Amino acid sequence: MIKKAAIAVCVLGLIALGFAVNDLRTDPKFRGTLAEHVAGIEPQPGTEGMIAMIAEVNDHRDGSVIGGWYGSLARQRGIWNGVGNEAEARRILKTATRYLSAGDTEDALELFHMIENEAETAALSPELKAELEEWIALSYLRLGEQQNCFFNPHASACIIPFDPEVIHKLREGSTKAIEYYEGKILPRDPDNFGAKWLLNIAYMTLGEYPAGVPEEHLIPMPGLVEDYDGPTFANVADFAGVDDMNLSGAAVVDDFDNDGLLDLFTTEWQKDGLIHLYLRNEDGTFREATEAAGLAGLSGGLNAIHADFDNDGFADIYVMRGAWNGMFGLVPNSLLKNNGDGTFRDVTVEAGLLEFEPTITSAFADLDNDGWLDLVVANERQSRARPHGVIRIFMNDQKGGFAALPDEQSFALACSPKGVTVGDYDADTAPDIYVSCQKERNMLMRNLAADNGGMVAFEDKAEEAGVAQPLFSFSTWFFDYDNDGLQDLFVANYDYTEQTGSAEAMGRVFAGVEGEYTRPALYRNLGGGRFEDVTAQAGLDAPSYTMGSNFGDFDNDGWLDMYWGTGAPPYDAVYPNTALLNQSGKGFLDITASSGLGHIQKGHGIAFADFDQDGDEDIFAQMGGAQSGDTFQNALFENRLQNRADANNWIKLKLEGKRSNRSAIGARIRVDVVMADGSKRSLYRTVNTGSSFGSSPLVRHIGLGKAESVSRVIVEWPTSGITQPLTGFDLNSAYRIVEGRTAFEKVPIDLRRFTRAEKPKMHDHSAM
Repeated sequence: MIKKAAIAVCVLGLIALGFAVNDLRTDPKFRGTLAEHVAGIEPQPGTEGMIAMIAEVNDHRDGSVIGGWYGSLARQRGIWNGVGNEAEARRILKTATRYLSAGDTEDALELFHMIENEAETAALSPELKAELEEWIALSYLRLGEQQNCFFNPHASACIIPFDPEVIHKLREGSTKAIEYYEGKILPRDPDNFGAKWLLNIAYMTLGEYPAGVPEEHLIPMPGLVEDYDGPTFANVADFAGVDDMNLSGAAVVDDFDNDGLLDLFTTEWQKDGLIHLYLRNEDGTFREATEAAGLAGLSGGLNAIHADFDNDGFADIYVMRGAWNGMFGLVPNSLLKNNGDGTFRDVTVEAGLLEFEPTITSAFADLDNDGWLDLVVANERQSRARPHGVIRIFMNDQKGGFAALPDEQSFALACSPKGVTVGDYDADTAPDIYVSCQKERNMLMRNLAADNGGMVAFEDKAEEAGVAQPLFSFSTWFFDYDNDGLQDLFVANYDYTEQTGSAEAMGRVFAGVEGEYTRPALYRNLGGGRFEDVTAQAGLDAPSYTMGSNFGDFDNDGWLDMYWGTGAPPYDAVYPNTALLNQSGKGFLDITASSGLGHIQKGHGIAFADFDQDGDEDIFAQMGGAQSGDTFQNALFENRLQNRADANNWIKLKLEGKRSNRSAIGARIRVDVVMADGSKRSLYRTVNTGSSFGSSPLVRHIGLGKAESVSRVIVEWPTSGITQPLTGFDLNSAYRIVEGRTAFEKVPIDLRRFTRAEKPKMHDHSAM
């Protein structure tokens, strides 16, 4: 297992994760320089103003130690004439890992082999030789991926089990990787499950799995269910025109131009990364509308969310920047107001939201139930001087702006946050806040507004409620996985201290070998402010390294399923994104390989949405890792449920608040149905965008299973307190419900199926 060198890739090739950034603060030359600089930046309103402010921040970042770290690789390489000794070998190794991080795999291999060829004369230690061999094997595996997937892309590429059409035609990379894993690494270290797993991947790429894998190294394919007859998906991102090559970033889905079709907004996290707005076309494809929307030149970020903050009927977007960059992440976020004419405008300054902070997660919610959405912003730690993050709560002033909640009403973080989600876990009508943390216990902040005459204030109830774990966590959300009307809680694990061993950890998991690792948490709401940890009973008691993620209903059975975008910065963190099918509220079944969702590239923002309006939820996944060379095409997985004769029924409900916020965030829905056998069933949903890392549309798509009729829909509105019972709904139909109105509107469904061909078309990404 690669150890020290893997850390070098994370730190030197990718500041982003900032694992060693704090150590730089011991040098007074760099202490506070960016913070001092941004303090003097003059606020500039509008989109052009934001572009200018970000450019000014980035110019200063270029002059920092980051620029030195990235340096000229060619210059570094040019100084090496030979290995000489162990110290020189390690310096060359460091340069080679930088090449690999930047995506220059062949140059990296040249340097790795330089060290290998002179290993004996330079008297290199066995430890360095072993580390070098793992780097060479990994580099060849990466080379095969670049040659076959990047320059000859296919919609099914990198999805397990591999389609025959995506088996590597250029075989050198995987073949060489196998030679090193089988001939050098595993004979020396037979219990290296990271190497075993990567060996299995190499054989998969050559179409020789499982038969070609030596029996002692064979690892079962994760999520391959015997006699599977469940939901299946196919990647149609190339058909749809959204298969851009990206690094990590956000996925936001909703109808941004109010034409009745779902659109897509994505981001890229690197400082020169962009945002992309895609609008749906008549033929079912998407068109890039970023420039037409007035967003050209505006840089992206790692995360983004959406809601109608000004109650004008158009969905707005909030983009977060600077995450994982510590003291170098002091980049302003953007509130993008939807003008309603196809354009957006950055109103961050005018809205009173300008801050220079490393922000990773946020949430819109009406914390005081005044009918206007407030904004919860979670900023990461900056430095040793501020070892914890900062929660900023901005209350909507109902005039297009926000005002920070006074400190005495807000709360202090005792951690560096990674996820924020809002839900009314105690059903007292006051939305509560859950914060997942990087390496400290998580926080459940109960909103005391219901007890304080509407005045927002918070009290940490995480320990009392039993939801303080896991200590290393990331994306999180409230949802009712067991359909009992109470908001349950999911918290993904992400232990960065294990990241250099994440391939080892996942290899052990896939092989069925026990280990001591951080695990996710599924908390079942018991009522009365208490939760029960049901992680093990639900079949989730294994590490996952989940980043972006979200939930929806794969098969319209009325039980909410999960899709996790997985990975870690090191290149050996190659394991499939995870699909989990809800087993009637009793647990979850891993259907990763059987479902067609087992993409082994790194997944970030995830959104569930019925893009083609055929009655089942598709999934968009923003793909790509953190390192500059770890790019991949985004994925749009079309749900094939409606191709089945036995497809389940469904209903879609678009809620519009009047006294409550127009997005209806926080509204609770109950759908009563009559089943084929005459029994009755109730399904419960809450209006929100889902996960803390992925923003699904606000329309509620509710699977009804084999229901024969809908007997009643009940909506509980958050601000007015109105309970609105309605009857007269048809199966497999969409409706618009307005707060307080007894009449509701049936919305026509305009099918926009994805354009098809005999074979998936291929986009040329060779210039990227």
